[in-house]
Amino acid sequence: MTIQRQYVLPNCSLVLEGLSADTSNVLSILANAEFKIVGIEQSLSGGTEFFNALVGAVSAYCQRLISGLDHPEHLASQSSLVAVEPDEGQYHRLIVKPEILNSLSGDEASDTASQTIKLSTVQLFDMAEAIDQFYADAQTLPEVSINLAPLPRKYVRPEEPLTQRAIPPLLGFGTLAVAALGLFFLLPVPELSEPEGLESQSTNPLEEPFENESGSAPPPGVTPEPTEDATDTVADLPEQNNSTITDSAQLAELQQQIQQQISSAQDDDAPLEQPLSYQISVAENGDIVAYTPLDGPSLENLDNTPLPALTYIPVEATADAAASGPVAEFDVTFATDGTVEVTSDQLSVIPETDTPEVVEPSPAEEEDREAEGEARGEAGGEETSEDDPSEQSSTPFSDSTAADTSSITPTSTSGELSTSIATPIQDADRIYALNQELRRTIIDNRDRDRSGPEVRYRVRLDEDGNVTGYEASNAAAERYAAALKMPSLVKATADNQPQLDFLVVINDENVVQVNPWDGWP
Repeated sequence: MTIQRQYVLPNCSLVLEGLSADTSNVLSILANAEFKIVGIEQSLSGGTEFFNALVGAVSAYCQRLISGLDHPEHLASQSSLVAVEPDEGQYHRLIVKPEILNSLSGDEASDTASQTIKLSTVQLFDMAEAIDQFYADAQTLPEVSINLAPLPRKYVRPEEPLTQRAIPPLLGFGTLAVAALGLFFLLPVPELSEPEGLESQSTNPLEEPFENESGSAPPPGVTPEPTEDATDTVADLPEQNNSTITDSAQLAELQQQIQQQISSAQDDDAPLEQPLSYQISVAENGDIVAYTPLDGPSLENLDNTPLPALTYIPVEATADAAASGPVAEFDVTFATDGTVEVTSDQLSVIPETDTPEVVEPSPAEEEDREAEGEARGEAGGEETSEDDPSEQSSTPFSDSTAADTSSITPTSTSGELSTSIATPIQDADRIYALNQELRRTIIDNRDRDRSGPEVRYRVRLDEDGNVTGYEASNAAAERYAAALKMPSLVKATADNQPQLDFLVVINDENVVQVNPWDGWP
């Protein structure tokens, strides 16, 4: 069935006839296109080739006419079969080749002369409006579309000529050159003076020219050895100020503290696909103040490590003080099996785990233990058993033995510390925070130059971090309690308040370890 579409305007109408490729009412096959212009008896009609050529030529010419710019692509879009050119006044010439028209006879079609139609501006724009209505109709030739794009700036003619646009920058450069010349001639010539101290520098033995015994200079390429006087002069130079911690004992203590801190915060349920390596900076109090990924995968997987959460960012009031203090550099490696390794190039011997080596008791401690055993035997009629906590004091605390420490009976007691807690603290995050606070308190109160046997304490804290009681597990711990300011830290609290016990160990190398008494939750 033939389908017809009409687009009627006051001065022009477009009639399209064709067929549908399926059962729908979409005109997809064009059979004939006819333009009827008011005032012109002969209509323009033709097939698909005529319609496409006329639509492209009229659209390109109207865009050029409206913008006022000669676009080379507009001129090229006008097919050799149909062209639109300006005429005198408000008129335009539509030139159509006769071979694409259906209204001409065979003799007329064979004529090579093109058919020229004179259109007014109103007729031309009505023809363009009919074409626009055709483009907007989705039911007619949907595969035919018009490509519209903004005109590139290279085709826009400048409003000012090049000479006028070049005047401002030329004036600016000229003014700058004149000012530079004026300053050059007005500035006074600097006076040359011999630098002070040149005479004293020439007497420096390090800078004196080398002469051998014969008084001649050394041959080229031979480096003279410094004399004794020169060596003494270099040794007397002041040492440069170093902000890096170099003390081996302090580095070992910080290494174990960071090992324990990162291992406790590492999530074992999130395995890593490959090892991650970082370099961290640690302050004297054990705070991680900076970290740097050592490779690309470590940077991409930074959120899978606890370093961002453990990094200490000081407030504005103490930012300058924290930044100026000495720091220690460590290398942290997160293995794929969940283990963490903290190493330092400044330590010759690096422990494999965060558990210190077993330390043999000193002779003084052996005498104290024997005296305690004799006193205990006389009072109770029993000798010291193998479970005596004084025998266990030399074994440092670790996670694997956390459950066994609850059975230790203290040899001496300070403060009022009951054997059980009515309401223990169970929040893992709060336990970790209390563990860190207690460890920092012990580190701040201890004697940094202490040397002696290992000491152990059972310290009880409430939810606010207050020490509510403590027990010393050996005689050395009882003697050291006053120096550690343990009695002054105890504060009274109600028994029904949530509390928790912690094991505090200070070994013979003055390294502090703090863990929950019954192990980590």
